[in-house]
This record gives sequence, C-alpha cells and structure tokens, in this order.
Amino acid sequence: MPLFQLRGFISDDINDVAKIYHNAASKLGRHYYSPEQITLWADYPQNHFEEFTMLLSQGHTLVAVDEKNQPIAFGQLHPANHLTLLYVLPEYSRQGLGKQLYIALEAIARNKGESSLSATASKVSKTLFEQQGFELIEEEVSLRNNIPFERYNMVKIL
Repeated sequence: MPLFQLRGFISDDINDVAKIYHNAASKLGRHYYSPEQITLWADYPQNHFEEFTMLLSQGHTLVAVDEKNQPIAFGQLHPANHLTLLYVLPEYSRQGLGKQLYIALEAIARNKGESSLSATASKVSKTLFEQQGFELIEEEVSLRNNIPFERYNMVKIL
C-alpha cells in the first residue's frame, strides 16, 4: 500500500477538492446509483459552492496529495467524533488511500479523547467502513430534491 502525504485543508484547495468530490461521485458511484442520483450528488460542490466551502472549513479536514502537492483525496472529522466527506479520485481508488485517510482521522479523534466514531456511509464507502471495524446501526433513505439516496449510519467504538 503506497503512503501518500497528508496535510490540512487550505482554502487554495477548494477547486481541487470540488473536482475530487465530483469525479468520485460520478465515476465510483455509477456502479451503485442511478444517473439521476449521480448527477445530483456529483454536482453538489458546483451547485452549492459557498455551502461546500463552508463545510470544508469546519472540523478537521485532511487532504492527501501526490508528488506534485496536488490534492487527490480528502476526508473530514466534524464534529470530532463524526467522519464525513471521505472522497478519493477514481484513478487513486483501491490503493489504500481511503484507509490511510481514515486511520489519520481516527488518530485525531482518539487524541481528542473521543470514545467512538460515527459515519453516514454511501453504498460506495460502506465496505471501507466495515473493514475498519464500523458496525451498521441503521439504513436510511435521504431525499435530495425528491431523489432518494440509501445511506448507512455506522459507528465504531474506539
């Protein structure tokens, strides 16, 4: 498993991170979601740019970068016991990058004294969370613009 450099999110990363989000949702999601769901999901950063920017400024957001310091993945803790926004560029998927980000974010949560971590996983990320010891609490259907999305509320005791 190659290790990538991780660093904190900076405001200059916003366009690259939005691209990662879009590409991951549209390419990795196509195996799990309908075209209508993918379009709504993938276009979120573009259609709600200010809201997306605000989300990334909350909590603790880590960015994985390549050898040219270009963002290739990101993930966030917000609040300190909830993992969210874990996205990897499709060309870097299945290389352990999501796991590397997860491990670093879990370490931050542990250092802050958290006793558990929660996540609301997509169909794309559910397996990664299960591999990291998360248990399914409940399945839910979230509506966005009257389009249903299955999600999985998961938790891990630290």
